[in-house]
Amino acid sequence: MGEEEDDNIKVTLLGSSGVGKTCIIKRYTENSFDPLNQATLVSSFSQKEVDIDGKIVPINIWDTAGQEQYRSLGRLFYKDSRIVILVYDITSKESFLDIKNLWYNDLTTYGEKYTVTALVGNKSDCYEKEEVEEKEAREYAKEIKAHFFLVSAKTGDNIELLFTNLVKEYLGPEFAAKMKEINNEKRKNEKISNKVKQKKKGCC
Repeated sequence: MGEEEDDNIKVTLLGSSGVGKTCIIKRYTENSFDPLNQATLVSSFSQKEVDIDGKIVPINIWDTAGQEQYRSLGRLFYKDSRIVILVYDITSKESFLDIKNLWYNDLTTYGEKYTVTALVGNKSDCYEKEEVEEKEAREYAKEIKAHFFLVSAKTGDNIELLFTNLVKEYLGPEFAAKMKEINNEKRKNEKISNKVKQKKKGCC
């Protein structure tokens, strides 16, 4: 298990305004859908308990603002987020390009070193208006080593599967091993840093 073993698992959704991040969260946490949701300002927070093979696992889900003027503030919520969901709208090519040119760059710059990541195409119920081909999205997901899901917040299609699969990977042995490696490296670097500080104090 990851470093948040005794705490709620932090999940963060990233993506441009209007792709349906809030609707995905509400469908998952409340099993409801409101097409008239107001745009999220900076961030909002929801909680949910997930049943993973009979074990109840609490997760905290953070919904970040997609508007350009709030991006710098939203980066504050990347910290300690070990599950990240990159959301685009399949009917908007621009929202997909924003993932490639903005949001994934933000994640790699400001996010944690290692995360369980998913690329999610929302509004799969509007496939007749599709502007982003599934093949292209899957190829990009493979390139950034992310899971890929097509979901519909409106119908609920694949929403439960999305969160359950990501939490399962977080709790799995591969993630635990990677986190152990990262934490060991972090402790090693801290020891080196402390030794350097002590030497500097001693030479004065």
